[in-house]
Amino acid sequence: MAFYGGFDGWDVSRTSRTNTDSWRENQAAGYNLGYGSGTTGPYVGDFTFNKNTDWYAYYNAIQKFANPEEVDINLFATPGIDYTNNLTLVNDTIEMVEDDRADSLYILTSENYKGQTVDNAVDALEDSSISSNYVATYWPWIQFSDVENNVRLYIPPTNEVLRNMAITDNVSFPWFATAGYNRGIIKANKVRINLTQDNRDDLYEARLNPIATFTATGPVIWGNKTLQTAMSALDRINVRRLLLRARKLVSAVAVRLVFEQNDEIVRQEFLSLVNPILEDIRRDRGLTDFKVVLSNDPEEIDQNKLTGKIYIKPTRSLEFIEIEFNITPTATSFDDI
Repeated sequence: MAFYGGFDGWDVSRTSRTNTDSWRENQAAGYNLGYGSGTTGPYVGDFTFNKNTDWYAYYNAIQKFANPEEVDINLFATPGIDYTNNLTLVNDTIEMVEDDRADSLYILTSENYKGQTVDNAVDALEDSSISSNYVATYWPWIQFSDVENNVRLYIPPTNEVLRNMAITDNVSFPWFATAGYNRGIIKANKVRINLTQDNRDDLYEARLNPIATFTATGPVIWGNKTLQTAMSALDRINVRRLLLRARKLVSAVAVRLVFEQNDEIVRQEFLSLVNPILEDIRRDRGLTDFKVVLSNDPEEIDQNKLTGKIYIKPTRSLEFIEIEFNITPTATSFDDI
C-alpha cells in the first residue's frame, strides 16, 4: 500500500505546496513550467524547469507494484485517480496490471460530481475508451460519516468493494461474485443517487457496476462486470478472478519443475501437481470441467521448453431470474403440467 497522494505522501488536491511547486489536476503527464536563465546559485546558465512532480509521484507509486515476484497482491486500486480527470495515469495502471503483473484485478474509481446523472456516468466511461477484463468500476459514490470531524462525505465505493472482495475470498472463493445480498452489502449511509431498475440496467449495459439501494439492506453491490467490451466469459469479474487464481496456483507448482529433466517423468509430475489444483476448484464450484494437455513436440524439447494447454469451463454467476406465473382453472391437475 503506497502512501496516500503518491510515494512522497503529498495531498495532490492542495492548491499549493510548501516547496512552491504549482499544481493542476489534469490528465497530462505533468507539464513544463518554462525556461529560464540565471547567474547565481544552482541556476547558472540557461535551464529548463522540470515537469510537474505530482503526476510522477503517482506514476512511480503505481510502478512500485509492477513486479509480481516482489509484491504479492491480487487486487489493485487507485482511489484518488479516475478515468475522467486522470485518464493517462489510469491507462498506465491498466498496462501495469495487464502486462507486468497479469495476476490482479484493478478496481477503478468512477468519476463523481454533484448533479451527475446516469447518462453522464455512461458517457464518461464511453469517452475513456477503456476495454479490459482486468478492470472493473462501480457507480455511484457512497456517503460516509467522518465521525472525527463530524461531517458526511461522498467517497468512491472502491473501499467497500475491496472490503467485500476480501470477505468473499475468506468466506467462499474468488470465483464467487462479490455482489448481491450475501457478499455485496456496503457499509454506507446512502448512495449519491438512488437508482431505479432502468438506471441499473443502463449502467450494467455500459459496464458500470451499480450500487443499488434496497429497503431491507441499504446499499448493495449489484454488478459483476469487467470493463471488457467484447462478450465472453471474461466480461464477468468472478471468471476473471477465477482465472487469475488458477494461474497463480499453477505457476506456483510449475516453477518447482524448472531445470528438471525434460522427459516423460517430468510431464507426469506436472500433471500430478496441476490436476489436483483444478479438481479442488471444480469441487468448490469454480469449474464445471477441465482438461490439461501437454505437448511432446521434439522441437520444443530441443528448445528446453515444456508447453501445454489447460481447458476450463468456468461456472457462471446467476444474474437474472425469470419466473412466469400461470393462473389455471380449479379443476386443473398439477400432475399434468
